[in-house]
Amino acid sequence: MPRRIQKAVTEATKEPGIMPLDYMLSIIRDPTATQERRDKMAIAAAPYCHARLTDELRLGKKEAKKEKAKTANTAWLADIALRRDRGEDARA
Repeated sequence: MPRRIQKAVTEATKEPGIMPLDYMLSIIRDPTATQERRDKMAIAAAPYCHARLTDELRLGKKEAKKEKAKTANTAWLADIALRRDRGEDARA
């Protein structure tokens, strides 16, 4: 966050009872504020309003590839078992 925005937020929050997020949301909702200022406040407020995915839900490329391989391997084995149960040649 640029220093001038930090300074404005700090100055505005010196009033008792106003939290930085409340200040940022008030700027976003202020129709007289410039669009650029409202956009910057929206960017600054977003991490406080929208949670990020946890590490358990976020997969990197390697982890996603491993998960995909597990699924593919399971499907392949299930297909072989199904063919075996039907009496078909499982190697086909």
